[in-house]
Amino acid sequence: MKQERDRSKLGLEFSLQRPQQHEIDRIPDSRDQHGNVIYPEIDADGDHVHFEMVPMGGDAILWLTVRRGITPELASTSLRKLANLIDRHGQVILNLLEGNEGSFDDSGELVHGPLKLEYDQHGDLIFPDQGVNNVADQISENA
Repeated sequence: MKQERDRSKLGLEFSLQRPQQHEIDRIPDSRDQHGNVIYPEIDADGDHVHFEMVPMGGDAILWLTVRRGITPELASTSLRKLANLIDRHGQVILNLLEGNEGSFDDSGELVHGPLKLEYDQHGDLIFPDQGVNNVADQISENA
């Protein structure tokens, strides 16, 4: 019962970013010699979709924020992309433990680890540390 209550205080947060081509070109190889993910994956549309299980207060089923000024077409296409990823991988990603995170590769498969694209105060891409927060064991349990 307590575990069920604790799980209800978590939510899966998504970030969908569309980096500029010159930024994508600067991203080094995304896997190390052992196959571990080091840098962000870009999907077939050139988007980086990051997810993370985070604390979520209140009773809302979801919170949604869409960037001001984008076109309605881009907003709806982005929401459909997220809906399709949830349909495809929801059993796994909606049951992650707090702090587990990842993204999706160019074929729509899960990539596990801290892969969120970050930008500094000047708008330059910050490459993440090479440490990997692998949730593969948890994924195997939920598969």
